[in-house]
Amino acid sequence: MDNLAERLHLQTTNKPKLSVYLQTSKGIYETGEDLWFKGYVLDAQRLFPSVLDKILYVQLEREENNQVVLQEKLQIDNGFVDGHLYVQDSLQAGNYRLSAYSSHSFNNGAKEFHGFRKLKIVERISAQPKATISLEQAKEIENDSIHFSVFPEGGHLVSGILSTIGFKAVDSKGRPKDVSGTLYENDEVLLAFKSTHVGMGRFLLTPNSNKRYHIRLKDSLSQQVFKLPSIETKGRVLQLLRSSKEELIFKVSQSSSFKKESIYLRVQIRGLVYSIAKVMLDKEIIIKIPLKDMPQGIAEVTLFNESLKPVAERLVYVNQDQKLYIKTILDKSEYLTKEAAKLKIKVTDQNGEPIVAHLGLSIYDQIYKNPEDSKTIESHYLLSTQLKGTLYNPGYYFNKKNEDRKQVLNLLLLTQGWRRYVWNEQNLKAQKPLDSLYVKDHVEGKLTYIKKRKNRIQQSGVMIYNPLKEGNKTFIPLDSLGNFVLTSDHLKMGRKLYIKHFGSDRDWIEVTVKNSFNVINKMKQTKDYSYPFTIIAEKDAYNESSSKRWTSMQEGLVLDEVKIKSKKKHIYRDKYLSKLDSLAKLEMTERTFDFVCEDGILNCPNRNHLKKHKKPIEGEIYKELMVLKNGVWYRGIPQLEGVIYKNPSLPPYHYPHLSEANLMNKYNLMCTEGYYPKRVFYEPVYDKIEQENGFPDYRNTLLWKPDIITDKNGEATISFYCSDINTKFIGVIEGVGISDEGFLGTKSFEFFVRKRK
Repeated sequence: MDNLAERLHLQTTNKPKLSVYLQTSKGIYETGEDLWFKGYVLDAQRLFPSVLDKILYVQLEREENNQVVLQEKLQIDNGFVDGHLYVQDSLQAGNYRLSAYSSHSFNNGAKEFHGFRKLKIVERISAQPKATISLEQAKEIENDSIHFSVFPEGGHLVSGILSTIGFKAVDSKGRPKDVSGTLYENDEVLLAFKSTHVGMGRFLLTPNSNKRYHIRLKDSLSQQVFKLPSIETKGRVLQLLRSSKEELIFKVSQSSSFKKESIYLRVQIRGLVYSIAKVMLDKEIIIKIPLKDMPQGIAEVTLFNESLKPVAERLVYVNQDQKLYIKTILDKSEYLTKEAAKLKIKVTDQNGEPIVAHLGLSIYDQIYKNPEDSKTIESHYLLSTQLKGTLYNPGYYFNKKNEDRKQVLNLLLLTQGWRRYVWNEQNLKAQKPLDSLYVKDHVEGKLTYIKKRKNRIQQSGVMIYNPLKEGNKTFIPLDSLGNFVLTSDHLKMGRKLYIKHFGSDRDWIEVTVKNSFNVINKMKQTKDYSYPFTIIAEKDAYNESSSKRWTSMQEGLVLDEVKIKSKKKHIYRDKYLSKLDSLAKLEMTERTFDFVCEDGILNCPNRNHLKKHKKPIEGEIYKELMVLKNGVWYRGIPQLEGVIYKNPSLPPYHYPHLSEANLMNKYNLMCTEGYYPKRVFYEPVYDKIEQENGFPDYRNTLLWKPDIITDKNGEATISFYCSDINTKFIGVIEGVGISDEGFLGTKSFEFFVRKRK
C-alpha cells in the first residue's frame, strides 16, 4: 500500500507547483478605460495561497494574432496580486487575452496553458454585437456531423458483468449535441437511450463477448453506425454505486474463471493519495471509501490487482459542498442615482463556521458582462485545470440554482475518460521533468568588460537605486563571471530604477538586464491555450433596451484635441535625467574652449591680451568676428585685412547635446523597470447637493475592491456610491480561504439604480 502511494508522489515532486487564476473587474471594456484585475497564485495541489513566487508577468494580447499590446511585472504578495492596465484608445476592437505567468506556474512541463482570461474590447458598448446564435447558425449546427463516443465505466467491457456505459455527442467544432439512439444486439433492438445533459448520458449493459453490438442515432443525417468497444472474455469491472457527502460506494466484480486474490483501490486527488483499501476479491465485493478527510475536487479511483498493476479506473467528483459560502446583504434592492449603498459580506464553510477569506469584488453595469465567459475561480481550479481538453460551460456544475449539478458533474467525469485527468500517473510520467525554471522569479543582469584595461581592479558589485527616493540604494554583488540578480526587494524600490557600475573613464563596460518576457514569448509557442466555452442562444441574449441613457464613457463630452508646446527642443521627462543633463552642461562649460569677449564677440582672437572674458551662456545670441576677402566672409584673424565686427543672424548658442544614451554612458548608468505601480480605484463621495446638482457621473464600474479580507467572524462591510447610470448592476465576489483548507467560492448579486425625479 505504501508502494502505491509513494510511486504517485514521486511523479508529482518535479511537476508544476503553482496555478494562476485571473479575476477582472468585468468582461467587456471600452477603449480609454482602466482594466482592473486580481491574480490568485495558489498551490496546484492543495489550492491555498502560496508564497513560493514573488513576480507575476502579465501580458495583454490580441487573440487573433497573439500580438502583445501591453506587458508588465507585478509583485505577488503572499499568493495575491492586483493591478490595472490602461486600455488605450489606439487599440483595435476585438477579442483579447489577459495572461499571467510566474516561475513555478509556467514551464515546459505541461502542454496546456490555462492562466489567462478572455476579454472583449470595443470602441463603444452600444456597438457591441450580440453574442448569439442566429436561426441560420442554429440550423447549420443542427445539420452538422456528429462525433459520438462511448465510455465503459472503469475502462473496459467484460463479458457477463453488468457495466455502466457513458456516451457523449459533439459536432465537428466540439459543441455538444443532444441525441437519442438505439442499441442493437445482433441486429435486434436491445434498448433505447437519450442524452440527459449537453449531449451526455448513460445506460446499463451486460455484454456478451459472443454477440455483436452497435448503435444508431435517431435523426442522424449520416446514418452512421457506432460500434461498442471490444468486449473482453474475462476481467474485472469497477462500478460506482452511490456517491454521498459521507462516502463513495463501489462494486468490484470479476469473471468466475479468476482466482480469489488481494486487490487494492487507491483514491487520489491532484496527485495526493488520500485512501487505499485492500480487500480479498472472489466474485464481487462492495467497497466503501469515507470522504471525511478529502478536499473538494476530482478524485481518481484506481483498481490494482495483486501485482499492483492497474486494471480499472474511474473519475468521480467528491465533497462539492466543501467550499466558501458567501452571503451578501445589500441595505436596499434598488437605489437612486449617486445614492450611497452598503454591502455586508458573510463567509462560512459548509457547517456554518466563519472563515477568514481573501476576496475580490466588482460591481458593474450588466451590459459589460461577457455572456460567453462562464469561467469562475471554482471551475478554473477544480475542473478546467484538472482535465485535458476544452470544457463546455463548466460554471453550470457549481451553480446551486442547477439542482442536477452533482449528478451531471459525475456524468461529465464518466464521459471524459480517466486518461484525460492531468494527475493521472501515466500522464505525470509523460510530462517533461522540471529540470530548470525557465521563467525566473528574479531578473538577471550582467556586467561585461568590452575593452579591458591593464591592471584593472575587478569590480565586486553594482549599485541599484531609485533617485526619486532618498537613501533608496542597494549594493548588488557580482559573481566571478560578472552576473547579478535583481530580486523582488530590488524591483519594489520603484517603477524606474538605475543601475550604476564603478568603472573608470578608461574602461569600456556594458551592463545589461535580461528581458524575462522574451523567454515567455518563446515558450508560449509550444502551448495550447485552453479555455471553456459557452453557446448563447438568441432568447438568452442581453436586451439593450434595458440600459438607460448613460451606458458609455464615450457618450460624454470629449475635447477634439489638446496640444502642449514647449520652447525647449530637448526635454527629458525623467526628473533624474534632467538633473544629470544639467550637471553635464555645467561640466562642459568648465571644460569647453569657447569664450566670450567683453564686447560680446564669441571666440575673438588674442584671448591672452584681453582683461575680461567669460564662458558662453546656453541659449544666448553672440556676435562673431568675420573677415571679408574676395567677396566671401570668413571667421577672421587679425593679420587679414578687411576685418570688421559683424553681428549676423546667428542661432542661439548651445553646448553639445547629450542624448539619454550619452548621459547614461557618461555617468556609468543603465535603466531598468521595477514593479508596475499600483493605482487606487476611484471612489467618489457625494453629499446631498452633489447628488442632485453635481456634475454627471458616468462610471459603469461602481466598485473594484480586490483586497477584501474578512474578520475572524467571516464578515466584512463595504460602502460605495452609485453613478448616474440607471440600469441593473451586477456584483461578483470571488475568493479563497486564507488557510490550508483550499476552500474556494464565488457569489453574484444584482440590484437596480433608478433615475432621480
